[in-house]
Amino acid sequence: MPDLSTALRRIEAHCLPLENARSLEVYGCPSAVNRLLVLNAEHQPGRGTVLLLRETVGF
Repeated sequence: MPDLSTALRRIEAHCLPLENARSLEVYGCPSAVNRLLVLNAEHQPGRGTVLLLRETVGF
């Protein structure tokens, strides 16, 4: 996406309806945009790593 506001609009307009349909089919309840991760800058390219886990880690 060219900028953050466009990306956020795409999440609401494109991604959420798809996920909502999946959630209704699988769980019987609607979905919502509850958590977003925004990385604003990286001082050393390649240094940051994002892990998406399907289990609770830590507390």
